[in-house]
Amino acid sequence: MLGRFVSARQYTDLLAQGRAEAAPMLKFEPDTLLSCYNRKPFLLEHRLTEHPAFSLAQLFALCRRMPSEGILYRIGNIPGDAELESSYDRYKHGLTLEETLDHFEEKQAYICINNPELDAEFRPVIEGMLAEVAAQIDSLDPWISWYSTYIFISTRNSVTPYHMDREMNFLLQIRGTKTVHLWDPSDNEIMTPAQKDLLLAHAGGRPPYRPSIESKAVTYTLQPGLGVHHPFIAPHRVHTGSELSISLALTFRTRQSDMWTDAHRFNTRMRRIGLHPGPVGRNVLMDHAKCKLARIGQRVHRQLAVANGESSQ
Repeated sequence: MLGRFVSARQYTDLLAQGRAEAAPMLKFEPDTLLSCYNRKPFLLEHRLTEHPAFSLAQLFALCRRMPSEGILYRIGNIPGDAELESSYDRYKHGLTLEETLDHFEEKQAYICINNPELDAEFRPVIEGMLAEVAAQIDSLDPWISWYSTYIFISTRNSVTPYHMDREMNFLLQIRGTKTVHLWDPSDNEIMTPAQKDLLLAHAGGRPPYRPSIESKAVTYTLQPGLGVHHPFIAPHRVHTGSELSISLALTFRTRQSDMWTDAHRFNTRMRRIGLHPGPVGRNVLMDHAKCKLARIGQRVHRQLAVANGESSQ
């Protein structure tokens, strides 16, 4: 599984680190954060353009020393409605990683570095920014419980197809430009309650793009030094400009988003037995009750699995 879980002790340390940072890399507007965080997208500024770790040479060196399974690559210019996970195989066009790195712009390639925080040189940089995020959102959404980061290196006219993640995200543009289209996850025309339940329960693929929703997108053009916040499970599609692009995505979960996820999983179980549960997000008390029941069910399932395993030995 990609990403890292964050214990209570680790979160406390991150929070202290973020609050003590004298020269933060991320710049949040407090009023914007208060009114928009996890409700709708908003822009923020950052200083990663000044950081030597994010030069193209350093990132290619990172690709060569990271485990090969952590580096995804393909041709960059693909359809915007392509399926995200399969796109790396479908549009690889015979490329190898070495060929991609040696002839990156010539091949109009696209690279995704999964979890650069696993690298000893990058870990302090990534954890420092995560600490800053924790310090900023703690009063609104305490306890980051999990995180995963991704570095995207794209040649001209590259596309990250329409999809939605199961987390929150800050996408930070470091070099070149990106046009980011974001859709409102609370709009039932974009995703129905049943589709969101299945998405969070990992019961099937992500809801696909439909041309009828295109006009509902909110669009941001990111220049170096700008980033945009993706609310929880917000659908999005990204296009690079006419030059090479480098960006970093900080994706994370919190206790609140974990509660929503388990409530959606509970709803999925109810739908499987023919019931029609109310949508998550309508009633806070009901969401907490669904979450609690889902977690009890998970514990019972694990205990039964252990018991069955012991009895079969």
